[in-house]
Amino acid sequence: MSKLTFGFIVGGDDKYYTNLMRACESLERIEQDHEILIIDAEDRIAIDDPKVKIVSSAARQVENEDDRNWFQPHIWKERYNLYKHVETDYCIYLDTDCVIINDRVDELIEEAEDNFLLTRHWWVPTLEDYFRNVMVDRTGLTKYLPEDPSEYVYGASGAFLFQKEKHDKLFVRYNEIFEDIFNTPGMHNGVTDELVLCLALNEVGGYTFTNGSFNHCAADDQQDMKLVDDIFYGKNPQEDDYKKVFAFHSAAENVDSLKFHSPGFIDQIKKVMYWEDYQ
Repeated sequence: MSKLTFGFIVGGDDKYYTNLMRACESLERIEQDHEILIIDAEDRIAIDDPKVKIVSSAARQVENEDDRNWFQPHIWKERYNLYKHVETDYCIYLDTDCVIINDRVDELIEEAEDNFLLTRHWWVPTLEDYFRNVMVDRTGLTKYLPEDPSEYVYGASGAFLFQKEKHDKLFVRYNEIFEDIFNTPGMHNGVTDELVLCLALNEVGGYTFTNGSFNHCAADDQQDMKLVDDIFYGKNPQEDDYKKVFAFHSAAENVDSLKFHSPGFIDQIKKVMYWEDYQ
């Protein structure tokens, strides 16, 4: 068993910090020895625990027209800087609104081999799908785009696994593309971290996709899910096989509004996602 880090980035509204505490609590389900690494964009966290490392990062926030003010690419990109601070063999990055459901760490490490591991995006599995469904300001993007965007696979960045030093080239290239795009004046609407990751992954290579259960949204109108003997299994719509859900990707404040497969699911979801403590 190789020593492992769980990495997070956080910044913005209080809800992101609340969800981070829930995500960290869910790590009690991981048997493997692990550390926690948090990049804090607002320097709000202080935890006195030798297994927890806090890195301050004064990310520039952007005021945008969305009521949620969710478009914060300068905060999001910090997930691709975790590699600079990881001191273990492996790191699993999780968005703050992820909750570990089943311990599959060893299985995922074995599946990844030497590759960067993530899931295919369930509703935009290619760059062409993303452009078809999302209005994207393409300022500064042209030189990075393929002639046929259907050839570029599109991943979900809410969870990924990487090895120390082995994937530095990917992270370096990600940051080069990001800085080039966002140094061009403009809002760059639609240019999310996932879009930049798509460009970097398809250029650098060295990645593999795992089953959608690795990063599962928990909603039945988005990713397939079933409950067998009190264990959640999930997959992407394009996949055939169900696997045990590793992480549910849903904020505490959203759990009560999710759509579910059948009556009774909501109580089970609330239980595994610590809903009563973090609603």
